[in-house]
Amino acid sequence: MFFSCENDLDNIKLVTATDESPDQIVNQIHTLYSDTGVVKFEIIAGRMEVYSMPSKKTVFKNGFQVNFFKSKDSVEATLTADYAEMPEGSNSIFARSKVIFTNFEKKQTLKTEELFWDQTTKRITTEKAFEIIGEKSYISGYGMDANETFSEYHTHNVTAEFETEKEP
Repeated sequence: MFFSCENDLDNIKLVTATDESPDQIVNQIHTLYSDTGVVKFEIIAGRMEVYSMPSKKTVFKNGFQVNFFKSKDSVEATLTADYAEMPEGSNSIFARSKVIFTNFEKKQTLKTEELFWDQTTKRITTEKAFEIIGEKSYISGYGMDANETFSEYHTHNVTAEFETEKEP
């Protein structure tokens, strides 16, 4: 007995594609963003999905990492999250689920569940609960905003704040 199989891509699309299926899928993405020839940040992700329906957006369902460069080979800060969305034409990124933003020069880390990054204003904001853990300090509360490298920030509703001493 002999069997054969034929795959017609148009028929496969009819069976498997929905209005909510991604138009493009890119695995193992590493993208550099530059301004006047100088790399400002890079995005690294295991999977990127681009959608045109129901709304135009790019989604990183399996998480992503953004490295902000101070100079050519010097990473000043890193932003990671388990999920991120970039609505088309908005020049912004919405990150959620285990969002961690670390500034290596200031030796401080922000932890929250949601973060909005406006690339036009170069600001990040959250209205959710947050923790900022520094080398000698700890702050927690609800709502904060910062510059895009998390080197300067303003907290809104602080619930705890204290200084810690490093042991000699």
